[in-house]
Amino acid sequence: MYKARCASLTSFLCDLPVDRCYVSFSAGKDSSVLAHAASIAMPGVPILMVDPGCPTHWSEDERKAWKEYAAEAGWNIIMFPWDKWSDDDVRAARTARQHAFAAHRSMFSDLEQWASAHGRDHCLQGLRAEESRGRRVSLITHGDIYRKRDGSMVRVAPLARWTWMDIWAYIIDHDLPWLRIYDCLGPEARNGWIGRNGLEHGRMVYLRKYYPEAYRFARDILEVPYA
Repeated sequence: MYKARCASLTSFLCDLPVDRCYVSFSAGKDSSVLAHAASIAMPGVPILMVDPGCPTHWSEDERKAWKEYAAEAGWNIIMFPWDKWSDDDVRAARTARQHAFAAHRSMFSDLEQWASAHGRDHCLQGLRAEESRGRRVSLITHGDIYRKRDGSMVRVAPLARWTWMDIWAYIIDHDLPWLRIYDCLGPEARNGWIGRNGLEHGRMVYLRKYYPEAYRFARDILEVPYA
């Protein structure tokens, strides 16, 4: 099944309008697989990443490792620095829904402006139906290729039916780097150390034990009553 999925992925990518595509990359497991596959099937495709910085998203060593890998692999990667916690709307959010909406709007503004200015309206994302009920419903309802209602962007989800085991088989098969959060919190963890959902998935406990400086930063930013 894994090899069949890989062949299907290559075929899917080759059928897309290359000059209108870009990959949304986070260095997480899913977008890493997608970026690697797209860079082979669509040489030169822009791989765009919003970088929330260290230690919010990744460590300095992880950032360095990924930059070196992308350079050696010849990726056309463009990074957009973003300070998540300097945004007033993000800091003011008091519910997970408010936080997600504010962060998403702020996070992708520069990236989407770049894509629009360069005629890139097909955004390849590492969304998978297995990840959550919301994503499963969205992908079933709209399909793997979906143009937003305002017509501004086409969401493309080549990995929609991949499982987390397929993802890790690909990572190992192609010797891709991965973030340490997966070693700490398991192969299905969401990437990014410091965020509202980190309170729900054990990240604060891990940071407190192994990265006290990052833990104190997260505690102050999230305004949680941890000792």
